[in-house]
Amino acid sequence: MMVFLRRMVIASAALAIVATAPALAVDYGRWFWSTSNEAKPLPFTECVRRAPAAMTAQGFTPHVAGTNPAYIDATNGLVSVTAFCVGQPKGFYMVLVVMSDDGSKSALSVGNAINAAFWGADSNGAGGGSDATGAGGSWQLTSNCKFVGSGWQSTLDLTQAAGGALTGMVRNDPLTPVVVGGQFTGTTMTLTLRPADWADNLQLTGELSGSRIAGKAHHLGGDDCTFTMVRTAGSSA
Repeated sequence: MMVFLRRMVIASAALAIVATAPALAVDYGRWFWSTSNEAKPLPFTECVRRAPAAMTAQGFTPHVAGTNPAYIDATNGLVSVTAFCVGQPKGFYMVLVVMSDDGSKSALSVGNAINAAFWGADSNGAGGGSDATGAGGSWQLTSNCKFVGSGWQSTLDLTQAAGGALTGMVRNDPLTPVVVGGQFTGTTMTLTLRPADWADNLQLTGELSGSRIAGKAHHLGGDDCTFTMVRTAGSSA
């Protein structure tokens, strides 16, 4: 079993000595993505190229080790990030772990920013382009929704009909939802998901700008949160 980060355990006697000092609460987040089920998955080399670049874009200086799996880690102040890129016969999977003791930088916000930079990177024609239109294609979704763990994340494969109707399927999602339906009109996407074992639907409403759709997720009255979807492949006018 791989251990991402090891933290020092402080004896209770030592804690008593520094009882007046402010305690640091570790903020932890974990993300997992897989491209192995995509029709034209990004190659493993793209994972190794994009992960360090995405970390660098957030102010980190990453170190890369290994071949397959490739291990990328970096620390900036009180925030540590670790990523594993694992090549598969078709595509790759990536695990990203963020730990933060910085009260001004949550693990969720840092991880979502790294993921957005990762999937929004130019791949020389293999996904992530900014010239595609419509909501069709494959999307990586990150959010600050606390439905599960440190923030709901998902992979959506959407198909857009000529009139803008959306259908599709969802992968890499702990909620295991189905796509009930949706619509894309102008630059606005509405999408309805039904998570397994939920009594009601999850409603997404967002605006397309370049290769991203950003907006709000609605579930009941007090569960509203925000999401970002980054296109990784495909398009539909």
